[in-house]
Amino acid sequence: MLKNTKRIKQVVEEMGGRFEEVIPERNCYYIHIKKRAFLITRNFRIVRNFISGADFTKFKDLTYTLLRRKSLPTPETAFFFKTVPYDLKKKLAKLKFPIIIKNASGSNSIGIFPYIKTIGEAKKILEKNIPKFKSMVAQEMIFGKEYRLLVLDNKIIGALEMIKPKVFGDNKSTVLELIKEKQLNTKRKTEIDDVLKHILKKQGVTLKTVLKKGKEIYIKGNSALDEGGETRDVTHLVNKKITTLCVKASMAIGHYLTGLDVICDDISLDPSKQDFGILEMNGKPDVYIHYEPTHGQPRDVVKEIITFVIKIGATKKSKNV
Repeated sequence: MLKNTKRIKQVVEEMGGRFEEVIPERNCYYIHIKKRAFLITRNFRIVRNFISGADFTKFKDLTYTLLRRKSLPTPETAFFFKTVPYDLKKKLAKLKFPIIIKNASGSNSIGIFPYIKTIGEAKKILEKNIPKFKSMVAQEMIFGKEYRLLVLDNKIIGALEMIKPKVFGDNKSTVLELIKEKQLNTKRKTEIDDVLKHILKKQGVTLKTVLKKGKEIYIKGNSALDEGGETRDVTHLVNKKITTLCVKASMAIGHYLTGLDVICDDISLDPSKQDFGILEMNGKPDVYIHYEPTHGQPRDVVKEIITFVIKIGATKKSKNV
């Protein structure tokens, strides 16, 4: 059973409800609770109006457009589609480098190419990968800490700092040896490629460097949980003005429930006093990660979501609770 589904089932039963499999092959389930019932897949998706029936957040180009129309902070972005011919150099020239290129409908850190420093490098990546991904976005990079915020209606019910995968020196092993040792316990292997070499170079080391004991080195440009990334609960630290911006962003795409990836120096500070940007949004966000932070307090976000669904009446009478 998938992580979200398992966690939702557990919380429903703890609340005195019943979890019913409808079409498990399609991740389709009924939740019966407090004489109500509602249908979900492995994720919740709670929309504010009929036009949001389509999952707009699936497409990064559309998300960016909706955020910009509401004057919300998000990096400058250019769109590229397989079916439309472009002057790639002309479109890329409008961006400030370094940039990151992403699969426009990707997830799980697949199809991401960070720290691109030249138009020529970006052009090669786009020409090679657009046929595979069909649509891509190129985006100016913002530097800072990465956070995952879970918005429900008008508040944030869960916030995590997403910590990039890293290795720690032991006075005897090279960076490459430390990475290989780390990979023994990760779901996905970190690629030993030019992107990794660039990340290491920015920190003043190479794959052959022997790190001093306790010295930490990041080996990815993003959180990449499957490659050993960690999480820290920071729900209690989120600045009120950041909450306001995130709620406004969720409303811009017509959702009650939204997962937002944001980047800034410090989630507790006023966003106007630092570089702050909304990178991505997810209308069907993962909830299990808020129960299993590497550091800090777990958050029972599923209970809050179910309570909210019952409150707004987005359910039907259940014949069998």
